[in-house]
This record gives sequence, C-alpha cells and structure tokens, in this order.
Amino acid sequence: MTRVTYSDEPRDIWVVAETKDGALTPLTKELVYGARTAADMMGFYVKVALLGSGLSDLVNELYPVGADRVYVADDNRLAEFALEPWLKVLSDLFAAQAPEFVMFGATPLSEGLAPRLAQRFGAGLIVNALMLKVDDFDRCFVGRRAAYGGEYYEVMTTAGARSHFATVLPDTFGAPYPDAARYGEVETIEVNLDDVEVKIKTIGQVEFALPQPKLKAAKQIVSVGRQAGDVDAAKALAETLGAELAGAREALDENTIVESQVVGITGERVAPDLYIALGIRGDTMHTWGMKGARYVVAVHPDPDARILKQADAAIVGDPAKVAKELAEVLSKN
Repeated sequence: MTRVTYSDEPRDIWVVAETKDGALTPLTKELVYGARTAADMMGFYVKVALLGSGLSDLVNELYPVGADRVYVADDNRLAEFALEPWLKVLSDLFAAQAPEFVMFGATPLSEGLAPRLAQRFGAGLIVNALMLKVDDFDRCFVGRRAAYGGEYYEVMTTAGARSHFATVLPDTFGAPYPDAARYGEVETIEVNLDDVEVKIKTIGQVEFALPQPKLKAAKQIVSVGRQAGDVDAAKALAETLGAELAGAREALDENTIVESQVVGITGERVAPDLYIALGIRGDTMHTWGMKGARYVVAVHPDPDARILKQADAAIVGDPAKVAKELAEVLSKN
C-alpha cells in the first residue's frame, strides 16, 4: 500500500479523464460536471488527471464544465492505454496530491485502474454507480448500483475509508451545462516510465466507446410494458408522432423490444419532451429512467397502477385501443 499524508483541511474532488480519437469522452465531461456540483456544496476544488498524447487542445474544454485545475501527463508512451504506465503515472500523482475523492468512468479502462489504485491507497471503492453523492456528514461517497441483473439496487458507502473512489455509469449526473466564463489552471506532470514494463495492454481507446442510442436524443417516446396489448398499435402511434419506441424491461422479456430500447435502471435514462407509457405499471426500476421527461402520459387498465399517479395525464383503459385512437386522431391533423 502506498502511504500518503493527509491534512484535515478541505481537499478536492478528482476525475480521471479518458479520451477517444483525440477528444474527451462525453462521460469525462459529465463526471467533471458532477464533481463541480458536489465541490460547490463542500467548498472543494475540482481537479482532473488527463493522460495521453497531444492533449494541449483538450485542457480548455474541461474548464467550462467545472475543472479548476488540470494535471496533464502528455507523453507518446501514454497515447494508447496500457495498464502499467497509466497506473504508474496516476500512483505518483495521487501520492503527491493525496486526493480525498476520485471519480472514474465505469469503462473497461477504469475496471483495470480503479481497483488497483484503491488498493494501493487504502481507499473505499464503489463500482458502477448509477447515483453518487458526497455525504457531507460522514465525508464519504454514497452511491447506488444495480444488483442481481437489475432486479433491485443497493446503497453503497465508502464511510470509514481515508479516501474515496468510485466508477460511475453514464447519465448519473446528466448532461453538463458549460460555463464559457470559467477558467482554471494547468500543471504538467513529469512522466517517469523508465522502469515500467508493460504486461497488460488489452484495451485500445476505441474499445470503450459508449454508444449513443437514439433514445437519449429523442424528443418524443412511446414506451410499452407487459400490459400494452397489441404492440403494433404502439408502433403506429410512435410512427405517427415521429417518436422512438421504447419499453420497460418486462417488454424485453417478452421480446417486444430489444435491449437498446429498455428504459430504466438497467437500460437508458431519457429526458424527452413527451413520454407516453402504455401498459407499464410503474415500478422504480422503470420510472428512474424516465424521470427526466417533461410531460408523461400514462395508459393502464388497472386504476391502481403506480404510474398513473406519477403521470401528468393518466388514462385508465386499454392501452392498445387508446394508442390506436390517438394515432387515428393525430394522423388527421
């Protein structure tokens, strides 16, 4: 274990950045934005570790989304990910800076780095967090992650550890809102890899690209559940509206939709202007993914279905019949 010296003064929240094809990944910018939100509450600074080659043009993209200082390790030997060089550079940096909170993207790259760094520095580690916050009382990370294939989610904490690490899934903090007026500092890291032997080099930067499904950008979504009835009616409504078709995981189990169309904790988190839920009961696993919708219309045959209480407009009835009638009315306009 690497020994580091900590003070009792407020410290910083760090983000380990990743790049793809010479650009910052969207997840990196989201994590910096999330760190900024937490740092403002705690009175911390946001610091970013940026490793790679040819990084000079990327530093200024980190300030608008929340970075206060960027530590840059720009070296040709870091151009492509190999575990040992990255681990050495980050270990040296963390030993010198003693970060209290560190966030990584939940990617194959961080699957190799985060556990090893946490072990070296005696840090608590939460992996694959889909919700993460800094607890100001216990001064630790508190996060949620899906368990047992998404059947439920569990609350995790790093309380009791001296430092706190987490790998974070996309959409945990939402899209950043850049502030063009923000500025920060940059510090160059001296890279010393003379004694480093590369043993693990299995991840190319193209390997952990996160696909951007149509659902994320959809302004209108028609979503189906187990009690949607005739799914062709839902598809016709979606086509009439120019909407994307989606569904709860139960619809995937019945082969009504495919994996990329699942909305919920174990699927996509969406934020359309209009979300039409047909035959979806409304358990937490699903509603977590649709909570960003601006207006929700829910149709369900059971008047006690939870989603009816959460919707802006609730209709008790046959989802397929309602969808067909809506499509007919809209097609005439």
